Amino acid sequence: MTVRRRHVLFVAGFDPKGASYYHGLYQRESARQAALGAWTYEVGPRRRLASGNDAWEVRTIGKAVQPDVSTTVEHLRWDDLVRREWPQGAWQVLVGSVMAYVHALASGRALLKVGQVAPMTLFSLAWPGVCWLAVVGLAFLLAALAWGGMQAVLPGGGAWAWMTAWMAAGVAASVAGAVLAAAWRLERRWNTTWLLRIYRFADRWARARMPWLDERLDSMAKRLQEVLQDPEVDEVLLVGYSVGSMLSVSMVARALAEHAAKQAPLALLTLGHCVPLLGLMPKAGGFRQELAQVAQAPQVFWVDISSPTDWGSFALADPVALCLQQPGLNPRAMVSPRFHTLFDAATYAVLKKDKRRMHLQYLMSGEVPGAYDFFDLTAGPCRLKERVWKK
Repeated sequence: MTVRRRHVLFVAGFDPKGASYYHGLYQRESARQAALGAWTYEVGPRRRLASGNDAWEVRTIGKAVQPDVSTTVEHLRWDDLVRREWPQGAWQVLVGSVMAYVHALASGRALLKVGQVAPMTLFSLAWPGVCWLAVVGLAFLLAALAWGGMQAVLPGGGAWAWMTAWMAAGVAASVAGAVLAAAWRLERRWNTTWLLRIYRFADRWARARMPWLDERLDSMAKRLQEVLQDPEVDEVLLVGYSVGSMLSVSMVARALAEHAAKQAPLALLTLGHCVPLLGLMPKAGGFRQELAQVAQAPQVFWVDISSPTDWGSFALADPVALCLQQPGLNPRAMVSPRFHTLFDAATYAVLKKDKRRMHLQYLMSGEVPGAYDFFDLTAGPCRLKERVWKK
């Protein structure tokens, strides 16, 4: 059945950038995708809604004789909460991430599950901690060598003893500081602190330390209910990107709790999902209940598209099967975007080295036509179910 009118609700990842950034990205990348496909996209200006969310209209025009499609893309705002949960100081990041690692390591069984189904994701989870432990260890080692070297070459004994000790300590501290400063400059390439902030956020969510997040999820669920009741909309598509996949599950469960939303069909599309990051935490019992509600709802058609080359996601790992031990749940479609088919080999080899860029590719155009097309999924003429099975 052709979609003539669609409403997309988009939930971004753990990112302090707001609707302006994602509107610009959609506008720019849809123009690039149009050069490769059967559609052109007219992306309208961003406008603020009464709910506090931002939205823009997309008119999809077929290059052959096909009906136009009108899509409203609504950016569900939570970047203000991300900034609230975005520790600025290195000390805050350190303490929060250490606590998250402590709680994660307390559940060895969960880590074993992750290692079995997504070994590269487990490597990504461990990478920030291993990286900074190695940096600190190197700083201490070089500082100790500098201390010993200075003690050996400087005069000692008598009146020189205290001066030698102070000079050796100063050199050792300078060496350690230089190592840490160099590592901090390399952080822009490593992106470890972003990951550490995400771990801290998931840990705080699992332990119910963010009441304001619950309030926002309730308002998101209410907005979803309103859109599901619109008789003019042919398809309601909820898109949860990255950490937004976890928020999407929670808001769908809360919307399903209302009678008005129980029978309305909903297409749920998660991109680069990381649901088990929260779902496997020992204290996340409430979230696992919500995950089970969504998995049991026959009116929810859930598709996850995640790439094995995206180490920030649990690619092709069914979040329900991984986090829950409940039979009889609705199946989910777990699909790879096959990013390598969207670029020539040389370009793709460069892209694979930039893990943060690979994680963003779900929302971007490729260089050549391929099976994965974010803009066809969100603004094309086919429903999500038809589009996925067609490919």
